Amino acid sequence: MIGLIAFLFMLSVIVIIHELGHFLTAKKFGVYCKEFSIGMGPAIYQKPGKETTFSIRAIPFGGYVMMAGEEDGSQNEEEDDWLKEVPQERRLNNIATWKQIVVMAAGVCMNIVLAYALFVGLAMARGYVIEDAKPVVYEVVDNSPAQAAGLQKDDEIVKVTNGSEVLEPQRQYDVIEFIQYNPTESTYTIRRGKEELELKITPRYNKETQTYEIGSIATSYARPIQWYESFKAGWDDMIDSGMSIFRSLGQLVKGKGYENLSGPVGILNLTQKTTQLGLMSYLSLFALISLNIGIFNLLPIPALDGGRILILLIERLTGRKINQKIVENIILASFVLLIGIFLFATYNDIMKMF
Repeated sequence: MIGLIAFLFMLSVIVIIHELGHFLTAKKFGVYCKEFSIGMGPAIYQKPGKETTFSIRAIPFGGYVMMAGEEDGSQNEEEDDWLKEVPQERRLNNIATWKQIVVMAAGVCMNIVLAYALFVGLAMARGYVIEDAKPVVYEVVDNSPAQAAGLQKDDEIVKVTNGSEVLEPQRQYDVIEFIQYNPTESTYTIRRGKEELELKITPRYNKETQTYEIGSIATSYARPIQWYESFKAGWDDMIDSGMSIFRSLGQLVKGKGYENLSGPVGILNLTQKTTQLGLMSYLSLFALISLNIGIFNLLPIPALDGGRILILLIERLTGRKINQKIVENIILASFVLLIGIFLFATYNDIMKMF
């Protein structure tokens, strides 16, 4: 139950922050906002404001700001009486293009700001940073693929090859990440003393951690920091996490890593585990999910903020508006695609439980 509450709280805060970005910038530019909603489905609580109704809805996933002039097919001048009363200059699609882009990007920016604040807070609370572990073997786990292949303590991993994929790791995390997207037999080029060896190792899936492992352990070191260094440490952690997310997206484009996709069920399970490990672990996940949602919303998929920005840029560059019906159909098709990804990720999550 604690894990479920922590999960719902985390998603709710992330969504509120995201939608707040859209809402505040829209209001700043004079756009009429009919409703600010947290959650989807039927409303369980509504509070009318001066001109905006604030709602909490039954399904605690997602949320939205209903702005006049959104060209996503959700508004109909003939059917929506409230829209008839909104002046043209207060509609999103009639303000300057750059202002529309700022409104669309504001949600993403707020998620990134939230993630950064959490990363800084975590670094400040810890009082130290973890130096990246070098790709040097500190320990080999008994009865592991690494031991079976002949990997030894103090071996340095200088290259990992899997088909056309080649990695020259700078840190141990590079190796761990590579294994997740290439969980088949790989050739490890090892520097042992003055000689180089090649070992073939096939990772083994660990159901408990839900990751692929070879059984090679590296060691890292903690470096104490002053409180003011937390701002840089938080920034470095966020950039590092962001780059990892982009690399993951790159692997998906290549057709790899789909088995690692997680939806709400997987995030819920992960939240339950991190809450058991303490507040720091929970806040680390909080920061990572906020960053993930921010970056995901930047993807050029029309149903997402990034896609809406792309449409605006195309219209700006071509000097003419794209037919609204075409835009609506593209958004609908991309929404169906997102639902498909959502269902596939949920299927992955359920299969990992058995």
